[in-house]
Amino acid sequence: MRGGPVDKLRAAYRVSVIIGLAIMASLLVYAIIVGLFESGSIALSDTPALSGSGFELLKYTLLAASAIIFIVIRFVSARLLNVDGGRDQVVDTRPRPVAGIEAEFGRLTTASIITYALCETPAIFGLVLYFLGRNSADFYLFLMVSLFYFATNFPRFSQWEEWYRKQQPGQGMKRS
Repeated sequence: MRGGPVDKLRAAYRVSVIIGLAIMASLLVYAIIVGLFESGSIALSDTPALSGSGFELLKYTLLAASAIIFIVIRFVSARLLNVDGGRDQVVDTRPRPVAGIEAEFGRLTTASIITYALCETPAIFGLVLYFLGRNSADFYLFLMVSLFYFATNFPRFSQWEEWYRKQQPGQGMKRS
């Protein structure tokens, strides 16, 4: 049967992956921007906006914030998807929209997009640090943190299937 739940789930997953790859592409854009400034193709003033202990404090604060983001990603995903079983949670009594990709898989897509945005955040921190302190090593450190977050949190289709099965008690998921 064409257009069954698996096909709809796969279509929603593809949309989510495209959004995730677009957000990941922004990391490449950030690296190109830093590379252009570093090569001298685009000039910056010679004096960093921030230096010394104030800059170091900001850098370590942003590193700590990046570490906290890793925990926040897990918490937000679990909360949005009610992974913890959700049986003793408040029951959602809102009317369900007509069946479709958004109606059935909106929570998965929303959780994925929020995860992608949180994964990108350390790279943005690094870009800010680069412009404040003119040290590309700081940018690349935070870029690596972002890439690690994407690598560990990018959703897999098998995770989506498992979540969907848990949402369909007794029905199972028919393969198409």
